[in-house]
Amino acid sequence: MCRIRPKPLCIIAAMRLLAHLIVALVTSAVALAVAALVLPGFDISGLTFPVLVIEFALILVIARAALETIIDKNAHIFSSFVGLIGAFVALLVTNAVSDGLTIDGIDTWIFATLIVWGGMILADLLIGRALFRRITGKER
Repeated sequence: MCRIRPKPLCIIAAMRLLAHLIVALVTSAVALAVAALVLPGFDISGLTFPVLVIEFALILVIARAALETIIDKNAHIFSSFVGLIGAFVALLVTNAVSDGLTIDGIDTWIFATLIVWGGMILADLLIGRALFRRITGKER
């Protein structure tokens, strides 16, 4: 691919990757903020919010990629649940590795997963597509 001199296709691929990362960060921030505002058992430390968003977005991207690979090969019927399962896994791992996120109670876990998943879908539809188009000049 991009070995010695960058070619136009490598630059385009890099711009698309950067756009996807920016969109993931923005949608993660919106979704986590909504969950923190709506759910009493979902607490985010204000000072660690930017770090928490980065951790969550990276974990979510990795979890979704892994889940898509596993589900596509083994259980194609569950492919529509990748985002939901990915949101839960990202919350679970982020809660375990970060001191800035606290999720208390089963009901909070369930509603937090649904809010984060739904919030990310809405944020992606409203913010993500426009941001992606602005960065790359193309639709997804």
